[in-house]
Amino acid sequence: MSQPPDSIAANPYAAPQPVSELPPQPAVILPMDGEIRALFERGQKGAGWFYWIAVLSLINTVMVLSGSDTSFALGLGLTLISDSIATAVSKQAGGDLTAVLIAVGFDAVVLGMVVACGWLSRKRILPIFALGMALYLLDGLLCLLLGSILCIAIHAFALWSMWTGFAAYRQLNVLERRMATAPGGGL
Repeated sequence: MSQPPDSIAANPYAAPQPVSELPPQPAVILPMDGEIRALFERGQKGAGWFYWIAVLSLINTVMVLSGSDTSFALGLGLTLISDSIATAVSKQAGGDLTAVLIAVGFDAVVLGMVVACGWLSRKRILPIFALGMALYLLDGLLCLLLGSILCIAIHAFALWSMWTGFAAYRQLNVLERRMATAPGGGL
């Protein structure tokens, strides 16, 4: 007599299967490679704003110290103010460049810090990313005190763009931790 395939009996000679004492683990849903890549690119773009700020601030410095009345609103208000003060002091001192040299040194330190924030933020060092955003927010508040609506609006947009990058990196870190602890070994 043949049995239908659906009712095949268990093998009475097979070793018993061990019963797990732990409840079964829920399946970990791992993100797709495209999702990880998108988060990484969004983080890179957010951190890249620090470079734009540094470059445009440097251009602003050159423009202000050369006597121009125009500047980029995305640049730092702090360096713009120090350059404007140095230019005015230099004119009052009959062309003495001491104040200008001090302002250039100050600008170099500040812009170096901004570039360092960008570089470390692109390496996903989130406390530095947050610190850089906080300092740029303070610079935006300086623009608020000066009453420059365009400067405030551009600072707000840049901060929003940085925030999206920061949030993407945070989400990427969470995904990586989840993948590392997933059954089967992680990445």
